[in-house]
Amino acid sequence: MFRQIIGQDRVVTLLKRAIESQRVAQAYLFYGNDGVGKFLTALYFGMALNCRHTGEPIPCDECGSCRKFLHLDHPDFVYLYPTINLETKENSDELKNKIQKELDAYLEKRINSPWEDYYFSKRAEIRKESVDQLQRRMELKLHEARYRICIIENADLMNQSTANALLKTLEEPPENTVIILTTEKVSDILPTIISRCQQVYFPPLSRYALENILIDRFNIDAQTARTAALIANGNFKTAFKLTSESISEARESAIDLFQMALQDQEFEFYCKVSKISKETMSSAFLDDVINYLAIMVNDMLISKYNPAAATNIDRADMIGKAATKNPLIEEHATDLLLILEDLHRKLAGHVNLQMISIKLFFALRKLINPLRKA
Repeated sequence: MFRQIIGQDRVVTLLKRAIESQRVAQAYLFYGNDGVGKFLTALYFGMALNCRHTGEPIPCDECGSCRKFLHLDHPDFVYLYPTINLETKENSDELKNKIQKELDAYLEKRINSPWEDYYFSKRAEIRKESVDQLQRRMELKLHEARYRICIIENADLMNQSTANALLKTLEEPPENTVIILTTEKVSDILPTIISRCQQVYFPPLSRYALENILIDRFNIDAQTARTAALIANGNFKTAFKLTSESISEARESAIDLFQMALQDQEFEFYCKVSKISKETMSSAFLDDVINYLAIMVNDMLISKYNPAAATNIDRADMIGKAATKNPLIEEHATDLLLILEDLHRKLAGHVNLQMISIKLFFALRKLINPLRKA
């Protein structure tokens, strides 16, 4: 059951028990960081409650009910999500069409690639009209499902009037209806709404769960998956972004910088920075380079005691060689990691990117070649 949900075993066990014991709550609050599977689990929970398949796996992904849920068009499924306002001051058909296209694009992405973010052009929120529509839907008889399923995504993005309208629904929910709210920010939801929901916490995904998803589901090579999983901090959306071509370029630049520091190639470094500045240099790109350098520095520490646990397994020889050149690697590596954190913060402002790059090189060279004379 719930074979598509990876890395949330405790949550899956809880929901399976609820189904098997026929003690399904009428309202749930799925909460946790972004990219940990809240929406997907909510959708598959609804599918499991209505799957027509008689044996395992449940949900089957293949019966008529499951397919309709996967396309978000089941007649007994209500999906509320933050939207931008269709009623604008200009109120022109052209603007309304533009906004409607954004809403359609959002839904298409949720159906075909829910692990990718979609950014509206204006501030989005869950609107009272959506909750009013939900209440009207709940007055209707079920068409074909055993349970009517309602998912309210990012439920923290409700204003006061919308939240109060939803509260009335939660106080007297119809039979055979399951309402699932998802949020990253429990503190932004009315306490009275929280009290009427069974709370289910979604912890960050483990590094190994992220690796397995990237490799098994998306055919990402092991090295890229391993590196992305380490940087992503338990967020699958971030891990998936980190497998993109631009991120691979950032890793190669970090490796080049590390190699130049190891071999004390100062002139080659200046040539490299000049080339990057003309082609791909940006705060975001340099931030990715710093991320990879931090991982490589961490690998230097690991290489002394447990080389197999290192992230950059394809660069083990280079990193191991760098680590042996500094007898005080533990102390100096900590100093460099603090410098990298400081550079992260500076990148959020207006800084000279070339100067940041130069500081990176000299700090890294000092770590690798501590006995070198200035």
